[in-house]
Amino acid sequence: MDAVRIAANQQRTFEALWAEVRPHVVADSALPRRLKALLGRNRALGARDRRLYRELLYTAIRFLPWAETARTRDADAAARLIAWLAPDDRDTAAYRARLLPDWPAVPPELTAKAAVLAARLGGPFAPTALLPAWFRDHCPAAFSSPHLDALNERARLWVRLQCRETSVVLDEFLGQRWTVRLEPDVPEALSLPPSAEVAATDAYRRGLVEIQDLGSQLVLHHAPVAPGQSWFDACAGAGGKTLQLARLVGEQGRVDASDIRAGLLQELRERAVRARLANVRVVREPGEAYDGVLVDAPCSGSGTWRRLPHMKWHTLPEMIDRFAAAQRSVLAQYAPRVRPGGLLVYATCSLSRRENHDVAAAFLEAHPDFAPEPPLRAWGGEADGLGHTLLPGARDSDGFYVALLRRR
Repeated sequence: MDAVRIAANQQRTFEALWAEVRPHVVADSALPRRLKALLGRNRALGARDRRLYRELLYTAIRFLPWAETARTRDADAAARLIAWLAPDDRDTAAYRARLLPDWPAVPPELTAKAAVLAARLGGPFAPTALLPAWFRDHCPAAFSSPHLDALNERARLWVRLQCRETSVVLDEFLGQRWTVRLEPDVPEALSLPPSAEVAATDAYRRGLVEIQDLGSQLVLHHAPVAPGQSWFDACAGAGGKTLQLARLVGEQGRVDASDIRAGLLQELRERAVRARLANVRVVREPGEAYDGVLVDAPCSGSGTWRRLPHMKWHTLPEMIDRFAAAQRSVLAQYAPRVRPGGLLVYATCSLSRRENHDVAAAFLEAHPDFAPEPPLRAWGGEADGLGHTLLPGARDSDGFYVALLRRR
């Protein structure tokens, strides 16, 4: 079959899949599961086909306003736009070359992408349209480069080293022909291609690495966590920060962890065993008092929109108001577990000021026995007087917020 016919068939298959997915983009918060099931039940698709259509579908979601603008031009314009914008890997590159043989390479900046698309398809393609307009009041910086660019590109995969055998891990990863990027000021952090299957590696099975975004890792690097301390992780989830805390406090310290989601706590237990960490304990209720309490609160997740682009379109302002109320409640619930002189660390993976600064401010107003404390280091985050927001473009990470609150 010639290249033109192959591309035409692939385009038709993608358009059929997109027609099935598009009605659910705004309504379904669990859209990744829907996409996985859709691709998995199509027996006509091989592994390479699924990888291709997965990337095309996520590109359509990430650039949804642009795709819909293109669709008003002609029937094929949206498919051409999505093919050109899709992440550059072997499968997408071959499809793009067959469908768009005379199109230029994709530039990294959104403004340059928009200019090419306007010339090829007719405009306008406004970069700021790729975030919901209401979000500008929550995080104005997200609407400017480099953060707008970062929020609208596929994120690399970050891992955290849990061992001293760095060369063993690097040898295995480089043997997979993965591009490995080191962070000089965070030596335990490694950046890998988005498609790297870390969970299938020997290093992962042996507990030598954990998958954890750099922004998540840096939350605890803001705080003066010391060996031998006792900590409570109040919203532990599957335990990424719990395991990091356990490394920081060392064998003489301890970390208690809890979460309302029992399934995630079971995953935490398994990860702690794999990492050979004996100082982690899953508890139903926290102890009397700790040197530190981490509240990595449930949030809107706007800092992770580059990984979960459908959430840009699913999240609404009223959802953020509900999250902020819950965050204030969780902080008030666990503040008494911080011993006098101890530290309460408030963190979210949100970029919304209403979930970040405003929640910390409301907590401090209601709890005069706590005071804000500057971090050991800002790590590229923007200060708001109480905490720091790490925006995605600062370090090519997810976005996070962290505030250190010291009990008097």
